[in-house]
Amino acid sequence: MKIKLALGAVTCLASASAFGAQIGLINLSGFAKDEVSVANNVAPPATNCFGDTRGVLGTAFPGCGAPTTTGTVTTPTPMIQVTASTKHEFDSGWTVDGRLTKRIRNGSNDIVGQYWFDKNIGVSYPTFGTIRVGTQLARAWSRQDAFSYPIGLSSPWSESGAGFGLFPQSIRYTTPQINFSLGKLTLEATYATETAYDTYFNKNPPVPVYTPTPQMLELFAQFSNQKNLIELTLELSHGGAQSSWGKSPFVGAPGDPQTLPGTTTGRYSSIPRQSVAILEGDHWFNPQWMLTWGVRHSYWSGAALTCDYAVQYSGCVYNAGFNYSGLSGINPGYAANVNDFLLGISHYHGLWTYTAGMVYLGKAKTDNPTEWGQSNSAIFTNLGIYRKVPELYRNLSIYGGLGYVHFGRLGPAPLSMPSNTAFAGIDPRTTRSGESVTLGVLVTF
Repeated sequence: MKIKLALGAVTCLASASAFGAQIGLINLSGFAKDEVSVANNVAPPATNCFGDTRGVLGTAFPGCGAPTTTGTVTTPTPMIQVTASTKHEFDSGWTVDGRLTKRIRNGSNDIVGQYWFDKNIGVSYPTFGTIRVGTQLARAWSRQDAFSYPIGLSSPWSESGAGFGLFPQSIRYTTPQINFSLGKLTLEATYATETAYDTYFNKNPPVPVYTPTPQMLELFAQFSNQKNLIELTLELSHGGAQSSWGKSPFVGAPGDPQTLPGTTTGRYSSIPRQSVAILEGDHWFNPQWMLTWGVRHSYWSGAALTCDYAVQYSGCVYNAGFNYSGLSGINPGYAANVNDFLLGISHYHGLWTYTAGMVYLGKAKTDNPTEWGQSNSAIFTNLGIYRKVPELYRNLSIYGGLGYVHFGRLGPAPLSMPSNTAFAGIDPRTTRSGESVTLGVLVTF
């Protein structure tokens, strides 16, 4: 019944999307989809964990330990994204454009606390390139999603690792396309920042004197020819909130590097730093067969568990650190390095597409004496089938997938995963594997 309701909801959206077009100077575009997944060995979500989402501190954080039961869970995920854009080209050849993009998942903002996916303006000239200012998607997330979504592995690939997904405040320069004998090349650089000291518990609190202002440099290169699409993304950041959720917005770290005013005891070993290097691409053997691949290296400097004194909680609420130790009540952060891989194959046959893919999240290299997931690894696989349905609507597709995840050991999830139950809800502290079935409907407009 849940599946029928979900598919019916998007079928209605397909009819409505026929109106998505030009309205005066505004162009509307986007997509709507509904997806239903059924997975086994699913653990109940942890509660009252605050900064200990991996359960490494044990009884110090009740409710965050390994679950004692698992079950089969059905998860519907309705989503809609709408982009409003406008553009004006002057007689001189200069172009000015603006974009607003909103994405809603399960009735609320897709990224918590972020109201817009795009909120920016751009200026371009054919021989100069494009400068764009405002809220923009990071290439690290958007391009990983573009490669992995068609093979059914968007979450384990694009939403893991040390990349960021959204830049609330940024400026980006994109070169004109460079043509040469081997193919086409486009280069890009983005600088991003945000206000310091971001916290979910205290809104607009006094910013501690020593809190660093987050700063980010993202470099992007795209090469293409008749057989290949190859992209390189490099992000270098400091002062941002650390996580291994590749979709996270680039915001200030929720903690003060100083333990007490006037002291020099650092909660961080240094200003928090995070970086990622991603090389990924598609290779077409012929029009019917395509190979998708990706290699990623993630680095985190490590961040201590920090305390946010929230009035509504009458005391300390712990903010999540990253790769911290839980020994003897001391929680310093430790640096970590991880290598991850993506591999997939797609076969196109008329209106049908058949896919098979795998994501490998590797073990981490770190000196952390506490097991924070550095000794674990994970393999996510998916067999998918897609069909365009022009008989019903020209931009309507249906799809399904069979998924399987296998962890290298029992214990906290690999460092590249944002939490123990991030993808499919299967907790490696309780079980090493699980299966899932997914059905979905997608309409674009």
